[in-house]
Amino acid sequence: MKIRLLYLLLPVLSVSSVLGAQTGNITGITINMEGTLMYYTAEKSGEHALYKSTKNGAGAWNEGVSEDSFNEHIKGHIIKTPFLTYDAQTLYFSANLPGSRGFDIYYSKWNGDSWSKPVSLSPVINTERDEISPSLSADNLTIYFTRNGLENDCYNIYTSEIDISGWSVPHILPVPISAGCEKYVCVSPEGETLLFSTDRLSEKKKKKYNIFHSTQIGKNIWTPPSPIDNTAKEYNEFTPSIDYKSNKIFITKGGFDSLKYSIHSYDVPLSKPYTILKGTVKDETGKPAGVEITVRDASTSELYGKSESNPATGEYTLVLPNNGLYNINYAIKNGSQQFENINTLNNSQAQVIRKDITLIDKIVVNLTVQDALSSQLLNAEVQAYEKTKTAKVSKLGEGKYRVVTPVSESVDIELYKENYIKENIIVKFNDYMNFPEMFYSVKLKPDIRSGVINVKDISSNRGISADVAVKNLNNRDDRVAVTCPDTGRYEFSIRKDSKYSISVTLKNHFYYYAVWKADASRIGQTLEVRPVPLKEVSKIPMSNLQFPEGESALSPEAMGELDCVVNILKSNPEYTAVISLYHLRDEKELTLAQQRAGAILTFMESSWIPRTGYILEISPADKVRIPDINFIINPPSDKK
Repeated sequence: MKIRLLYLLLPVLSVSSVLGAQTGNITGITINMEGTLMYYTAEKSGEHALYKSTKNGAGAWNEGVSEDSFNEHIKGHIIKTPFLTYDAQTLYFSANLPGSRGFDIYYSKWNGDSWSKPVSLSPVINTERDEISPSLSADNLTIYFTRNGLENDCYNIYTSEIDISGWSVPHILPVPISAGCEKYVCVSPEGETLLFSTDRLSEKKKKKYNIFHSTQIGKNIWTPPSPIDNTAKEYNEFTPSIDYKSNKIFITKGGFDSLKYSIHSYDVPLSKPYTILKGTVKDETGKPAGVEITVRDASTSELYGKSESNPATGEYTLVLPNNGLYNINYAIKNGSQQFENINTLNNSQAQVIRKDITLIDKIVVNLTVQDALSSQLLNAEVQAYEKTKTAKVSKLGEGKYRVVTPVSESVDIELYKENYIKENIIVKFNDYMNFPEMFYSVKLKPDIRSGVINVKDISSNRGISADVAVKNLNNRDDRVAVTCPDTGRYEFSIRKDSKYSISVTLKNHFYYYAVWKADASRIGQTLEVRPVPLKEVSKIPMSNLQFPEGESALSPEAMGELDCVVNILKSNPEYTAVISLYHLRDEKELTLAQQRAGAILTFMESSWIPRTGYILEISPADKVRIPDINFIINPPSDKK
């Protein structure tokens, strides 16, 4: 989101000489975003140089000092119109250095101790004509500068944008910007407001330059320029620069009868202050890191701008409009990266946010694996694959895993458990954003299979309705829903290789009960059940009510079959069930049989079956006989 920078125009020009005359005639000025550092170019006794001034605690500018590390590169040549980028890392300027055709635009980078050797800007920018007064937007993607004509010394404002192929062919700004001679220019950080020096108010006989401003309201569509101050002046106003901290516009000013120019300022408040984000970037060892910085709108991913940190100091400065959310990527080429989300609150005052960055070279993905139906933790097979190799996977505990991957890699995590559907998670590099340690909760879905039970009449073979229940014996919390799309046909879904109890009960009929393991041999099969009328039943072995040797506790299978007995007795209260237990003829086995009978008795009582509805018998058996249990239904006529 871009915020247009508007100026509140004041009729009174506040003029103050901020620097002494010891540096000579001022030929250009630039100020950092914080308003604490000023660079200016000056000529004295035929020598041109760059000077630096800092603001003291009282708010006044200190005397300028020569920037020797820079001046040694341009000694003997003319330099003017410097521009310090809004991230304070690069100085653009105009000079007639060897190889130039008149005045060309150059740039130099600050490495923490000194300025680098100047580099000529693209030949697309520099031509046989003079190019002066460079100024870049805060994203460093658009440059504005002025270029003179082939046949006169009238300058106009040009602009160019950079992309993957370099700087585009510059084009002159359209009317109403280009309406006279526009010799000097300064663009605001967001690139939507221009300050420039123009002669459009001057008389033909006596040309003079004044500072105007214009706002871009569309692509190459600009508002009619207006003067910063309408007061008649007998001097020129050149090289505007903005001090965002003190809300002043600094200019160089000189009279018509003198070529000497000094620095003065306008008190012009800004209605939309910016957030300055600054800090240092370090690698994991604590050393300063030079990184490429990409800023995008966090909601639209639209590119806002690019910058870089100082490779020697790790320092960086970004200028962001207020009232926005931005995603910032700090990246070493082919190396570590870091994402940060920065919220520039709707603040009516300028603000500075300090954000020091320590680059990481790995991403940690924490996984919790659960059953999708029961939410129980699961131990699974976890494999993670980067682009070129297998990532490191560690098991932290029950159902908990950690995957470590290089920060520049996306990772494909595969989770598998027998009888569950395999799950894949692809964690893309851009997903990491501001979260170098991420947490995922993965729910594996059981491999669900279908089951079918057909309940038919024993004599007519037609479908009949019954009470059909399916329960998971491995997980009592797993509720199995049974549907009846047609009379006598019952359908349900079960987990592969889990153990289920199948019960079919019907009034006046003996129950059907079976334990069904949903393995490959049973999947797709239909279970045919033909309930037997109670009047035709004499004695039925209760095969699932067998106790393990030496034990008396009821197993899930045993309780399932006893549920069927309970349903029969509730539906047919006129019948009596006889449950017989057998034991070998010794005291130990008798005691065990009594304990087993107690377990059955407790279950029946908890099911609200009256004691008149069943008889529990304990009988001795031959030595060769294995103790077991039978279920006998007494018809109403024999009921005791």
